[in-house]
Amino acid sequence: MAFVMRVQWPGEYWERKISRGRLLLYLALFVMLLPLLVTLAGRSATGFASVGGDCTALFLSPGRTAPLYLGLAAYRFVDKLAYLEIGDRVLGLSTADLYGNNADSSHYLRSLAGGGRVLFDALGPGLLTFARMQEEIGAPWLLYRDGELQKFSASDLGQRRPTSQTASRFPYPFSLNPSEDEGSSIIALPLPFAQRLTLSTTHRNGNFYALYRRLPWGIAPPQCPSSTIAQTATLVSTHTPALPAAASKYRQSGQLTVSPGKRVTFLTLQGPAQVRELTFRVPLSEAVAFGRSWLSIAWDGERRPSVAAPVKFLAGDGAGLYQPAGRPLVAGWLATIQSEGSGDQRLMAFHLYWPMPFSRSARFMLQSSQRLTAVDWSVAFEPFPDPPSWWGTFHATYTSVSHPPQGQALTLLDVRGSGKLVGTVINFWRPDGTLEGNPEITLDDSLTPQIEVTGTEEWGLGGDYWHGGRQTSLPLGGFPSGPDNPPGSERDGAALYRFLVADSIPFNRHLVFRLGHGSHNQSPYPYRALLLWYGTARQTATLSDTLLPAQAGSRLQHGYQATDEHFYDLRAAAIYQQGNITRSGTVSATGGAISFSLRLTANNVGAFLRRLFDYCTPNQSAAVYVDGAFAGIWYSAGVANHGPPGSPRRCWREEDYPLPAQLTAGKSAIHLRLVPVSLSQTSLSAWTAFRYQAYSFLP
Repeated sequence: MAFVMRVQWPGEYWERKISRGRLLLYLALFVMLLPLLVTLAGRSATGFASVGGDCTALFLSPGRTAPLYLGLAAYRFVDKLAYLEIGDRVLGLSTADLYGNNADSSHYLRSLAGGGRVLFDALGPGLLTFARMQEEIGAPWLLYRDGELQKFSASDLGQRRPTSQTASRFPYPFSLNPSEDEGSSIIALPLPFAQRLTLSTTHRNGNFYALYRRLPWGIAPPQCPSSTIAQTATLVSTHTPALPAAASKYRQSGQLTVSPGKRVTFLTLQGPAQVRELTFRVPLSEAVAFGRSWLSIAWDGERRPSVAAPVKFLAGDGAGLYQPAGRPLVAGWLATIQSEGSGDQRLMAFHLYWPMPFSRSARFMLQSSQRLTAVDWSVAFEPFPDPPSWWGTFHATYTSVSHPPQGQALTLLDVRGSGKLVGTVINFWRPDGTLEGNPEITLDDSLTPQIEVTGTEEWGLGGDYWHGGRQTSLPLGGFPSGPDNPPGSERDGAALYRFLVADSIPFNRHLVFRLGHGSHNQSPYPYRALLLWYGTARQTATLSDTLLPAQAGSRLQHGYQATDEHFYDLRAAAIYQQGNITRSGTVSATGGAISFSLRLTANNVGAFLRRLFDYCTPNQSAAVYVDGAFAGIWYSAGVANHGPPGSPRRCWREEDYPLPAQLTAGKSAIHLRLVPVSLSQTSLSAWTAFRYQAYSFLP
């Protein structure tokens, strides 16, 4: 006779079928371990991690890696934006077409009674950093966070003077409505959750994507009081980060003339220091030529400058420069372009507020194809004694694709090392079907992308081609310039910008940013793009071990054991890939406990697991134990849906799970135990795996 045991941890139900004997054994163990479980559930700064209870920083590995400034702290301490991120993992959930086509509202996680659909579902600890819904489709939306329900609609978002309690919870610019960003309902307020966060619709959904951080078990996500949320929202709305007094004290300025084709070095600084503001002012008559000129910055004596791009791209406008009525051309928080003065004294001002640290020196150079007679420049900087091993230098990587190959994604950035992506400026032909190309971000050599966006304009915070091309400029993104600029102004295609702060994309060994070019996006016209990122050549994660459960030698080598296990051959394609390329492998499917050992790098300061599995098996979840200690629940929400007739199934997916640093640090190997469980609202499903890998975080 079998019983069904349901255990609530924390705030969620696990469900397993067990025998009467095992039930008695589990109950006895549960009673014995209950005091320990209670202790672990409430552990904070003195236990698994030192946590910034005052909304400051997390310390995942005290003293050996940089603290993490996550959520609102990323804005409040923007001077730490260059810090490397070690210990957590960034992931995305999306309704994007798994088959690489254009049905980008098709992959919701599960249906609800009454026509609603679950779009996002993740277990804590974690931090939702960004969520985008199409227009008002599917509203009102339901946000469940750690058991609390918040119901909201598009009209509750983006209010500068909130008129309700719901609206005050999502202040501008950390939320936007479709009339502000031209087509999206957005929540960019970082939402920490300790147990579970789900976002669902009450009706059929539109396009949706979200970004979030998965934190190791035992970490208390950073919580901020409502007063801090309001203050930070005001800060980000000002278009200018608050500069410290030191940055005003350490300021240099001057004026230069630039001859055509000649690169001029106009400033060299000595470090260690950090640039906090870089400003240029030019006569309005020379603004277009100056915007097309190239700014280069070389850090610490490097021969090839890390920053090398047209000035207008660096300031957020990759298209035509002009003076729009009623707003600055670019009204971003970390970059602006705006006209100043009046009459014959009118100027165009370009401001860059990205923090740019360096150890020894910084050399600033300008080159123009046309003569520039009067370029006023000013640089504010501050001492920066932070350990160089904690941060990466600022990079601006410019790419031009003159003839986009049909049916092939465009690679806009491919970089190895460690760092984080913090911004993009993308020039395209015009706001039409060319925007159907999905941005895709693959991190640390994963087979499948961690982040798949539903379209180019959705990445730029808009929707529906920005309502047919209506220009907008907001603190964290927008569509500031396009082909419909007034007669007499520069026309240079169309361009979006997107700045990522709390929703930055960290990587520890490799980042690839691609833009889909196929299906409904067959534009033959050029693309130009600038990607902004911090980084170092050092890799802060290394592949330590690989286990293949279906191979006898690998099982023996890793001491692999499993109950209720069977194998099957899977021939399928990977999710999101274009074309019908399939790969075959033998998959392990288990309904019982799995145990095995994996090697780590002995000097690790943490680790994460990676699993290649069959995503055509729904809602897989398993409790994770490291050397006998509970390390959270690994939950892979949703299931691969069916595609067009004749297309191979898209089943292969790879996913990461961070482990608590205190359970791995200094160990050369760990013993893992995975126990499949069922969560509330989802049925018990087999746990599948073709491959397990262990990656060690390095100091």
